[in-house]
Amino acid sequence: MSDTQSTRQEPSFSGAIPFKADGGYMPGLDGLRAISILIVVIAHVGFENLIPGGLGVTVFFFVSGFLITRILVAEQNQRAGAIDLPGFYLRRFLRLAPALLVFLLGSWLMLLPFGVKVDAGHVAAALFYFINYYDVVREWFGWSERTIPWGHLWSLAVEEHFYLLFPAALALFGKTHQARVRLIVTSIVVCALWRAYAVMGLGLPHEHTYYTTDSRLENIAWGCLLAILLDGAPRTRARLAWLVGWHWVVLALGAILATLVYRDEVFRETLRYSIQGAALFLLVLNLYALRSLRFSIDLLELQPMRWIGRLSYSLYLWHVPIIWIVRQVMLGDANSLERLSPLGMVIAVALSFACACASYYAVERPLFGLRKRFGGKPVETLATA
Repeated sequence: MSDTQSTRQEPSFSGAIPFKADGGYMPGLDGLRAISILIVVIAHVGFENLIPGGLGVTVFFFVSGFLITRILVAEQNQRAGAIDLPGFYLRRFLRLAPALLVFLLGSWLMLLPFGVKVDAGHVAAALFYFINYYDVVREWFGWSERTIPWGHLWSLAVEEHFYLLFPAALALFGKTHQARVRLIVTSIVVCALWRAYAVMGLGLPHEHTYYTTDSRLENIAWGCLLAILLDGAPRTRARLAWLVGWHWVVLALGAILATLVYRDEVFRETLRYSIQGAALFLLVLNLYALRSLRFSIDLLELQPMRWIGRLSYSLYLWHVPIIWIVRQVMLGDANSLERLSPLGMVIAVALSFACACASYYAVERPLFGLRKRFGGKPVETLATA
């Protein structure tokens, strides 16, 4: 194939984003985060049997991988393959740690009147991002009773492990485009094979495949792969053009729906995550590349969607203990199987947004300028990561 033919087949991307990673603002990503967090909150407030809350987390993972990889690759493009690892880790710390610390202290104080206890192990697990493994081990040994509703922090642990491992791996083994592709594809394959062996060979339970980093990194890696392929040469992007079209969008949506309705346990603990990752790869690619989907970017860029997307990190932190408190007050037992009334749901969601706003405007946003001093790009101010 000639270079002219390759260029002619490239995705158009409707002017939404540049091909090359440049660390610039990513239209639509705040909107995707808004959809993700709304799925999670609606599921947790009482519709978990109708709304797939876990899918919302999976979308979060994909978006984080996509965004962080574009930021890192943009830096590599400017610095001959090098990455300022200390600067990256410091910016991630300033992005995530302050809001988490305020949440841990604030939620503990809010839950004290209800007699909720917190053990030192749970505090350490939340602070140092190993709560996903901490809770899994407690399940294994029958210590599954949670003393405080912080279990949802498992997904932040998965992402933090990604932030620790991926930039270093990229700096060591991903200095060229081809090396980056090999690194990510290998990670996806190894993670999928390990998860299958863990389920079918070792008989590890659902808690392991759902919560642990070694099982869920694949969902982040699919986002990394899309970012890396978009940063490739015209010939690489021309190959992506074969995956652009409404038939791929329909296939991807159908695949995600199938993963939600097919109830075979082995499938749900193994192939489900791989299929969802590949489907999100297709959907996000077409979101930016398919001209007739341009209206979707416009919808995702609506101010309410962007606002919710920016709140998503704090909203994710606060919504679980807030829902717990509302359930305790209105039902008499937060662990009751009874569903909240519509009024209770509205109160829980409203209070969750109120706490998220306080966290975002009083804790997260004031630190944006400090992060920029250490090399942060404007796009990172929007990354919930």
